[in-house]
Formats: sequence, structure tokens, C-alpha cells
Amino acid sequence: MKVMLSIYEHIVIIFQNGYGQLLLLVSAVFSFTLEEKAAFMIVFLSVVGDLFWGIAASLKLKKFLLSSAIRETLVKVGIYAFALSGIAMIEKILHGGTLYGLLASCAIAAACELWSISANMLMVKPDMPFLKIFRLQLKGEIETKLGKNFSAFLKEKEQ
Repeated sequence: MKVMLSIYEHIVIIFQNGYGQLLLLVSAVFSFTLEEKAAFMIVFLSVVGDLFWGIAASLKLKKFLLSSAIRETLVKVGIYAFALSGIAMIEKILHGGTLYGLLASCAIAAACELWSISANMLMVKPDMPFLKIFRLQLKGEIETKLGKNFSAFLKEKEQ
């Protein structure tokens, strides 16, 4: 339930925020220019990328790496696979041809994962040029992952 709530919160953030909308646009360009199988693959690679950068952030912050990260990743893969497969089947039943609902859903799922990846990347390398611009928009995500104030984190990194 925790993972589903996290996914829902990411979807809300993606639509409310300029950086989130940029990630959604990039995801949509890739999803809609490729076929449905590639859109599924983009989502899967985004989840794996989130796992990779999450592990890198844990190592950088010298936090104990729990098996919960791997467990949450497996739950995410299951949730996305079930939801996206269901959407694909419904669209196949309703009409043939291009599955626009599936492509849009894949774009949203990939954007949610890219949001999380961005926060992890910023924790690993706080002075990353492109992401540095979006620090304030990623502030809430970073605070959730760190469990402490974002300003305190930046002060620690500057010292």
C-alpha cells in the first residue's frame, strides 16, 4: 500500500510542477514515437534506474542499505506490469490499432520514476548542473528520502 501511495503522490507532483511536466513531456515523446513494447521497456528501465540511483544515494549518504529497496522495486514492477497490462488488454478489446491510453500511461509511469531518479541523483551529486536548477522543486522528494530538512542536507554537503 505504501508503494501505491508513493506512485499516486508522484503522479500528482508530475502534473502540478514545471519540472514534472518537463519529465512527462520527455517521457511522452519517447513513448509515443516508439511502439508499445518499447514503452513498457522504458518504464521497466526507469524502475531499474531508480533502484540503481537509490542504492548509489544510500552508499553516498552512508545509510544502511536495506533489502526493502529491492522489495519495493519488485512491488513497483508488479504494480506497473499489472496496471499497464490491464490497460493494454482493455484497449485491445475496445479497439485495434495504436494503444494511445497505454502509451500515455507508460509516459506517466516513466515520468514518476524519472522524478525519483532525479532526487536520488541530486543526493549523490548535489552540484549536478541540470538538476541544480530544479533543486527547489525536488526539495520535498529529497526530504522524504532523507528524513530530514533539505537545507541541512545542503549545508552538510558544502562543508
